[in-house]
Amino acid sequence: MVTNKTSDLLNDKVAKKLFTGSEAGEEYLLLIASYAMKIPYEDLKENFEIIHPNVGVNASIINSEADIAFQTSDCVICFEINYGQYKGLEQKNYSYICQLFLRQIHHKEDYPKIKPVYLINLNSFDAFGKGDFIYFCSFMDAKYHIQSNLNLFSIDINLDYLRNLEYNDIKNDELKRLLYIFVCSDKSVLDEVYEGDKLMDNIRKEINKIVDNFDLLMYYDKEKLDNEIVYNNGLEHGKKEGI
Repeated sequence: MVTNKTSDLLNDKVAKKLFTGSEAGEEYLLLIASYAMKIPYEDLKENFEIIHPNVGVNASIINSEADIAFQTSDCVICFEINYGQYKGLEQKNYSYICQLFLRQIHHKEDYPKIKPVYLINLNSFDAFGKGDFIYFCSFMDAKYHIQSNLNLFSIDINLDYLRNLEYNDIKNDELKRLLYIFVCSDKSVLDEVYEGDKLMDNIRKEINKIVDNFDLLMYYDKEKLDNEIVYNNGLEHGKKEGI
């Protein structure tokens, strides 16, 4: 069994920057989508385009900014990184599917051309509580389980499932292997899991660079900041006195 330390690196801000900030990140994003959706990588890569994460169809819709949204020649995909469950999370995430569907409709002629919409949730928890790694949901008849022509899908990936897997279970499943970095920050274990994988070497470097930059952005000299506030307040007061 692979012993791992829980990873604190890939919060949603780091993951969003990782997936959209470099060619390696975009390749990584498409590979995860390809294995999760069971659609060939080359098909997803065709006319791949990141779209604005604010997926709202009008200004009155609140909480309409997805983590990552992109489209290809044949589908529209929304990625959400969920590190905690809360009331309304599922409804909020499902609303992104509906909005990405509605955004494709401008005239009645658009209905036959609507692309399928996929929501991929990367969850740090088991969304359905059945102990599975991945759950695939779609619209279908409740009695006969006949697939609807309304091509809206959600895929929930249970990252917590990966924590106690045997080494071979990780190495022999591409999706699990790609996502293992989400739950492990032990360098020696990751070296073993990703040995000889150039893409994952680049992804690990990107993560380290992003995390280091976030750390620098969050660091500040409190005394210097306090002095700047006093100076700016004094300068503003002086301007008013001068006027």
